[in-house]
Amino acid sequence: MNSRGVIAFALLGLIIGLVVGYSVSIVLPYQSTQKPSISLNSNSVKAGTQFTATITGFPANTKIYGWTVNQETPTCFNAGTTDANGKLVISADAPTTTGSFPLIACDESQTIWAVKTLTAS
Repeated sequence: MNSRGVIAFALLGLIIGLVVGYSVSIVLPYQSTQKPSISLNSNSVKAGTQFTATITGFPANTKIYGWTVNQETPTCFNAGTTDANGKLVISADAPTTTGSFPLIACDESQTIWAVKTLTAS
């Protein structure tokens, strides 16, 4: 086989590899081995005081949206973007009324979700 044949064969192999790799990424989208979750510095806080939520298990560099459902109309807001490890730390004030409040986080496509309950006393 001459040198042109070797180069052509190598380029063909590269193109086939790229096509197969791209096809697999479409057929088998990102699958995290870690279940998304929200952990709190304290599950129960005094009403109106600050708490910290740590969101983990999302893909790296993913825009995370939070949901407030303790109001009359649920509201979605941009909570931030996960780091290279799929982690995002957020500080917020607990509701000023007492009760149990769901904390909800999801990705932009709303396919990956995490939920935790915060108790304000």
